[in-house]
Amino acid sequence: MDAVGYFLLLLFALAIGYGAGYFKSRQTNTSSKNDYTLQYYKGLSYLFNEQPDGAIDAFISSLEVNSDTLETHLALGNMLRKRGEVSKAIKIHQNLLARPGLTIKQQHESQLELARDYIRSGLLDRAEALLLELVKLSSAYKQAALIHLIEIYQDENEWDNAIFMASKIEDKSCMFGGGQSLRQLQAHFSCEQALVDLEQKNHPKAKAHLLDALSYDASSVRASLLFARLQMSLGSYRVALDYLHKIPSQDPDLIPEALPMICESYDRLGESDALLGYLQWLLETHPSNSLVIVIADRLLRRSDDHQAADFIAEQFKRRPSIRTLNRLIEIYLPHSEGRARENLQLLKQLVDTVITEKPNYCCNKCGFAGNSLHWLCPGCKTWGSIKPIRGVSGE
Repeated sequence: MDAVGYFLLLLFALAIGYGAGYFKSRQTNTSSKNDYTLQYYKGLSYLFNEQPDGAIDAFISSLEVNSDTLETHLALGNMLRKRGEVSKAIKIHQNLLARPGLTIKQQHESQLELARDYIRSGLLDRAEALLLELVKLSSAYKQAALIHLIEIYQDENEWDNAIFMASKIEDKSCMFGGGQSLRQLQAHFSCEQALVDLEQKNHPKAKAHLLDALSYDASSVRASLLFARLQMSLGSYRVALDYLHKIPSQDPDLIPEALPMICESYDRLGESDALLGYLQWLLETHPSNSLVIVIADRLLRRSDDHQAADFIAEQFKRRPSIRTLNRLIEIYLPHSEGRARENLQLLKQLVDTVITEKPNYCCNKCGFAGNSLHWLCPGCKTWGSIKPIRGVSGE
């Protein structure tokens, strides 16, 4: 809302305050009426002199809190929070809770809005206390309170608490920001727990959390990747491949993330021919530039530079790509001389610059872009929304 809208809403709120006070004063006495009139004109003075803090104080004083005026208070408080003027929103919502005469439901609604103010201002401990109380006392606002608690525990990396609060949400079809399901969130929280376990080399606990993740979301690529990492650390490369082979059916866009572990597992098992066959199958069913480069590198391992170059050139015709062009130049460079070599080196410098400047990943919700895969988007705080960029400059 722009400054004009803000001004008009405050003016409207003051007018309501004056009207409500005026009509009530007719049922009491004249001095009360004069008090409301004084507060109203004082509020107008603050507004026209660009003193919104004073106008808000006048609004609070002039407008009695009751079932008829509650929505006006809440609307102004919410607008202030959205504008980033959180301290003013807190003042209004605290004023609501301090006033007698509200119903239990109205008290709980005001408490929820105050908790949202605290979250916005970073006072998470205060927000947590209010929300935990709502979970216990309010059936109407329990789910909203639980969702905010999950957000708080997520920001604080308190994964056990986040999962526990998620388990208390009765509507399992509940969707979160970015269109995520409750079970997808729980799977990511379990993966975060497993990451901590892996760093501490607590393999049994990590396995338990990853099993939880897959029970929440059987299509969790992240859980499969972490399971493969766990099994590889234990020397169980065949089992690791079982999990890595699930990824094409879980989310083919993330196959490139699994390629290094796929290659290492097959190599450790001494099955290089089986690896090449599997990679070629992946290329046919789920083509990507990373697959083209990995297959070319496997061909190079067989000391067949010409076959690798011909393979990349053929794939380049089908799917032009800066990355595959760069790999083709790298293959030809050792076999070139004189002016041809200088030209190839200049071309490679140019291609390297383009690759460096282009991001590799992008969030399909907010457009955040970067060179690393984040499971939680730093921009919109959506889980699993960042994917490898596809096209000439990506996959």
